[in-house]
Amino acid sequence: MSAFANLSGFQIGVAMGAASIISIGPNNLMLAREGLVGGRRGLVASLVAGSYTILVLLAILLAARSVTVHAIWQQALYWSGFGALTWFALQAFRTAAQRKSDIGGSDGGHESLQRCLFRVMRIVWANPLTYVELLLIPAAICQSLAGDHDRLSFAAALVIMSAICCYGYAYGGSLLARVLHGHQGIRLFDLLSGILLSVVLLCMVFNLVKET
Repeated sequence: MSAFANLSGFQIGVAMGAASIISIGPNNLMLAREGLVGGRRGLVASLVAGSYTILVLLAILLAARSVTVHAIWQQALYWSGFGALTWFALQAFRTAAQRKSDIGGSDGGHESLQRCLFRVMRIVWANPLTYVELLLIPAAICQSLAGDHDRLSFAAALVIMSAICCYGYAYGGSLLARVLHGHQGIRLFDLLSGILLSVVLLCMVFNLVKET
């Protein structure tokens, strides 16, 4: 936490939120794809942003009660995240390889509201790295902050930046439709998503080997 020693809680929240915006992961890619296929952009972005807000609030509660997560559980989340990223990458490659991309699963014109809710919540809440990024790390940062004001301002900044991230990716994805046209464009996006997630996986493996 020494890198944040001279920053206020709000500044730390902004910095951490900005890092989430530029990071590549299943959640951000899902939001961008929603915009690309013209799905329920506002609903999906709101669901993800709301989920992030809940996790940040839980992080504050953990910090207030001085609850720490055992290293074994942290490692379990890390490895679970590795497995989840592998699955998401394979899914992206599988979808890209299909002759007819299953855009109905993300297209607001064909997908029921219930199915949309289930799909989005499954991706967000079944992704272990979501808990690492928005629960464990924020809780640790909150515990390192001196007062309640800094903790609350940190949480507020992180929630605001998370909302910007969600809506930015969802509505920014619609801009991709001007470049990636139709079915072939969606297949290309899925292929690129699989490649990007594979690169993230390789980075995780490299860091793990370096630590050992």
